[in-house]
Amino acid sequence: KPSSAASDVYKRQEVNGMSELSKNEMRKMAKTFVRDSMRIGERGHDAVRILYNRTDPSCEKFALMVEEECWKAGAHTLFLEYSSRRQRLKYVLSPEDSLREMSPFSEAIARRADVLIFIGEEDEPNWARGLVNKIKLTAPVREKLHEITDRRKTRWAYFGWPIPNTARAYGCSVNRFREIFFRSIRKTFSKELSRLCEFYHDALVKKQSVRITSDDGTDLEFQIKGRPVLVDDGKISREDMARGDVGVNIPAGEVFIAPLETSANGVILFEKVAIPGFGKLDGLKLEFRKGKVVKYHAERGTEIFTRFLQANSGEKDRIGEFGIGTNPGAAYTGGSIIIDEKIFGTVHIAIGNNLGAYHGKNRASSHLDLIKDMRRGDVFVDGEI
Repeated sequence: KPSSAASDVYKRQEVNGMSELSKNEMRKMAKTFVRDSMRIGERGHDAVRILYNRTDPSCEKFALMVEEECWKAGAHTLFLEYSSRRQRLKYVLSPEDSLREMSPFSEAIARRADVLIFIGEEDEPNWARGLVNKIKLTAPVREKLHEITDRRKTRWAYFGWPIPNTARAYGCSVNRFREIFFRSIRKTFSKELSRLCEFYHDALVKKQSVRITSDDGTDLEFQIKGRPVLVDDGKISREDMARGDVGVNIPAGEVFIAPLETSANGVILFEKVAIPGFGKLDGLKLEFRKGKVVKYHAERGTEIFTRFLQANSGEKDRIGEFGIGTNPGAAYTGGSIIIDEKIFGTVHIAIGNNLGAYHGKNRASSHLDLIKDMRRGDVFVDGEI
């Protein structure tokens, strides 16, 4: 269980510290990210695609710094803008036969890029509403792109950045959202986060079973025997690369593992759920049998979960990940998964794709993280709390 201090941070959602990164902080962080996190330039002149959300000037400023650090490392870069609203418009305007096709540009990038970087957030978190049928047409293409990059062991990074429109959509003030984000980013490279990652890694390594219980009726058990325990500490080490663990989330801070895909049995309740592109739910209860979701119901928003499942393909509703948050600077944002899944005092279960860096066997067009507050629950590993 988290310490009482960590629980209080999660409970009160109080965040102290500077709300913005200074120019010097951003420059130093860009250099650390390029050199230490992604190891760009270490094995030659990497081809790096940088995709960033263009709706926030500070996001663009940081993305430009990242590109400049890539140049210093001898990398070749492709610098591209992104907007959720443009993404929605693409689905609205594109004919169905076009959506079914693999974009020659996306395929070329997947087959050639050594590093894929996204910086930002969705500026319109619910951009997919009303587009389920069209999005489903692209699911096989998205699966294929995953296969290509997994096979090539392409390094990737999702560097979260607080986009103002995202904060408003989540019901979080812009200042608070940015404060949470930047505090979490600062904590990413701290010794405190490293110690927590080491503790939970050691608690899971070479173990066989995990059981999650809570006073809300949660009782879920699954097997982890033989699966590697993975650490998201904000950098890809040489050992990570040798294993094929080539992904980074920033803010970082989790220890995670791919459960045996047919082993999960029981029920689990998630208090708050945000599904990127689709919307938010309250009180989502999932029942697993032999690893697969066989029943689900939400206090509010059951239809949102249904639309998400309809829009995806493959093992979209099978257990794919168990994670423990280890970032003491993270606090609940109301929907930003890259922050919320890192909160110290929470665990998360993901359903869907877990190939590649997860070392699992699920092939799906989606990977959905679901976060659970553990202040009123326990995690047992091989019967020990």
